[in-house]
Amino acid sequence: MAVNVHISSCRAPLSHTSTHSQLENVIVRQAQTRDLGEVAEILTRSFHSCQGWGMLMYPLLKLGIYEDIRSRLCNDRAYYACFVATASDGKIIGTVELGLSSPEGWVPQQYQATYISNLAVSHRYRRRGIAQRLLKSCEQLTLQWGFSNIYLHVLDNNQQAKKLYEQSGYRLCRVEPNLMTWFFNQPKRLLLGKSVVSI
Repeated sequence: MAVNVHISSCRAPLSHTSTHSQLENVIVRQAQTRDLGEVAEILTRSFHSCQGWGMLMYPLLKLGIYEDIRSRLCNDRAYYACFVATASDGKIIGTVELGLSSPEGWVPQQYQATYISNLAVSHRYRRRGIAQRLLKSCEQLTLQWGFSNIYLHVLDNNQQAKKLYEQSGYRLCRVEPNLMTWFFNQPKRLLLGKSVVSI
């Protein structure tokens, strides 16, 4: 799954002043089951259109995402975490998942590393440093788990996400074209990676 920070939201943004004051006390913590509804809401609005037919499919898409996250969160795996960023009022404004992954084709089994997925920030809180804080939490947990490399995928046409990852120290490891790229002119998936070190 490509990691993406493109956000489509049907809600009007808050004013700059209101948003700034709420972000002074942003907390990043591990998600709990009670957070699943808000996490599913952010992910659904981030990765799916809520216009036209998308709005009709919205409840079904949100339910599917909710169940996927719930399954992973309740599975009690040794190497899995879902982080959420919360504003001063407790509202969840961003999320990301981290797992121990060695997908075929990009990391040999003997070089297992952590893998970031589903990074999303609510539309009204974009460009405020929330995504960077979520990435930093993933990097810190990677070190706690005893690993030093972390990877993620991003679509080649997602300029906003690519800029975020470059500024955060992630570098291109390989380009992964597939049949969808060749036959349907879909964007390529880029594998980015970073070596993390303790400070």
